[in-house]
Formats: sequence, structure tokens, C-alpha cells
Amino acid sequence: MLPRTILMAIGLLALLGGLGLAALWFQQAGNPTAPGGGLPPVIATQSVLVAAHAIPAGTLFRPGDLIWADVPATGVAESDIQRGSMPESDYLGAVAGHSLAALEHVRMPAIIKPGERGFLVAALAPGHVAVSIPVDAVQSTSGLMLPGDRVDVILTQFFNAQANDPGHRSVGETVLRDLRVIAVDQVLVPAAKPAAGSGAEMKVPKTVTLEVTERQAATLLVAEQLGKIQLALRGLPDVERSLSAAPGASPPVWASDVSPALGGGAPAPSETPREAIDVMRGGKTERRCFTKAGLLPCP
Repeated sequence: MLPRTILMAIGLLALLGGLGLAALWFQQAGNPTAPGGGLPPVIATQSVLVAAHAIPAGTLFRPGDLIWADVPATGVAESDIQRGSMPESDYLGAVAGHSLAALEHVRMPAIIKPGERGFLVAALAPGHVAVSIPVDAVQSTSGLMLPGDRVDVILTQFFNAQANDPGHRSVGETVLRDLRVIAVDQVLVPAAKPAAGSGAEMKVPKTVTLEVTERQAATLLVAEQLGKIQLALRGLPDVERSLSAAPGASPPVWASDVSPALGGGAPAPSETPREAIDVMRGGKTERRCFTKAGLLPCP
């Protein structure tokens, strides 16, 4: 009786040992071992701010441009922006001080906040300058224009001296196209619009700063002297973006183009056909027509 009990105990121990070895084998099959046969070491990571995609220099950061990414802690530099050190609101509306590649670590020199020295310079595209022009409610589309919008410049001129030609007394033309609004008054980033029912009124700007080339800057300043300019807010990008921004790129619109009544003046009264007779004098025949002034030679 005793040998049978011993044999059963030995068999049970062997079964348990086999199950343990099988479990250990399956565990190691799912977890590759590090060189030398040990378990892989645990790599410490740190969440840092990186560029979600390629970002050119001078770009105003918008939601989704920068993201948090977990990287090995050994590859984090002191100048990297780590999670928790900067809220998202600190870089939204800021400008990229230099170009960033996709997934490149963002360091503080790459973020220039509004109000910091060099913000406007960094926001300008290479080869461009900033020009401010005075505007009123009509010229600024009633204050609906915001930094980052794109506009056309329309010039309207009035020629009062040419009163004898009403059709060419006034003319309008688009002198510049697709200009980027850099600032409205002294605001360089879009501000939150007043909520409905809050009682706050939308402020009408007094100046608008545009990003232009040197040639466009001269055109804009001359246009101010020629007549009245107005800014037309552009919609989404379209095929017109490829058109030249030089003056004369589109034909001017004259007063007669808007009102055909100014084109030719009053119509000339139609003349009724004149009756004619032949008058014979000494063998010579002369044709004469009846008019209000009498019987006269026909024209």
C-alpha cells in the first residue's frame, strides 16, 4: 500500500514540474531575451514637444502643428520642451523662428511668442516687408478682418475734371492680390470674438499691417495717394492665387461698365425722311428738300 502512495506522489510532482516548464517556455517565447540570455532592460522615456509635420520658418503655430511624443530619456536635451513645462496656449499663435522637420524636437529658440522681440520679423516671409495703412469700418470689412487672413487691395479714383465724359468719371481696379494680414491695430494674433449676448462690441480697427514685397509696398503707398483704397477679404485658396499681383493684372472697371446709361449719353433724335422735289431753272435741274426753314438744297 505504501509503495503505491509513493508512486502516486512522485507522478503528481512530475506532472506539476512539466506544467511549470511548459509555462516558462511559453513566457519566454512571447518575450525575447536580451543578449546574454537575460530579460530586456526597461528603457526610461520622456514626453517632449515635437513637430507633427514639416513647418517652414515664419509659420504661425496652430492646433495640431506641435504634438507630444515619448522618446528615450537619454536623447532628451536640456533645451527640449518637456510635457508639463509649457501649456498649449503658450505656443498657439507664436511663430516658428526657424524651419522644423517632421518629428523634430522643438526647442525654445524655435518658438517666438507674440510681444517678444523679433516676433514680427520672424513672421515675415523672406524678401517681404510689413506696411501699415489707415483703415475705417468700410475699408476693414467692419472689423471682421483678423491676422492671418488674406486680402486684395482695390483702388477707386474719381476724375471730376472730366465732366464731359460721365462714363469715365470714376474707375475701380484691383491693384494688389492675395496679401497676408500681419496685424490689425497692434494685435498680431487672432483674438477671441465677443460671445453673443455678452454686451461686448467688436472694435473697428484703425490700422492694418500687410505683408508685401518692396514693389508691392511702393504700389500700395502710391495707390493711397491716387484715390481711395479698400481691402477685400479673400476666401479659401483658389486658382486666382496664381495670377500676378502687379498693377494692371485685371482690366479696370469704369463708371460706364457699371452703369451703361453713362456710356453714350442721350440718344440722338431720329430724323424723319424729307420730301424732295426737282426745281428746273433755265434748263438746270436742282433737287431741293422741304425743311422747317423752307425749301433748301438737299444735303
